Amino acid sequence: MPMDRRNYSPDWPEISLAARIRAGWRCEWCGVAQGATTRSGGRVVLTVAHLNHHPQDNRPENLRALCQACHLSYDARVHAEHAAATRARKRADAARTAGQLALWDEG
Repeated sequence: MPMDRRNYSPDWPEISLAARIRAGWRCEWCGVAQGATTRSGGRVVLTVAHLNHHPQDNRPENLRALCQACHLSYDARVHAEHAAATRARKRADAARTAGQLALWDEG
């Protein structure tokens, strides 16, 4: 999921760089190095995860430098919840547009 930069502090580039430097440019969970070759021939890029999923909370103890695979795995539940909410909202919007009223809350 692309990050919505509006949710991040203006100094996020410096904060995320500091987290990656602190981690020695390695994923803090699996240990893979920034720039390592992936099985598919791509390159590993370290990202910085907010453990509590709040991008405004930039305390060092809330941040972890993670490879893409670990970050996606960690965020999978939250991504699934957001996707389900989006689908429900779209169904409700489509029903309203079609002139149908919902008989129950689809959330």
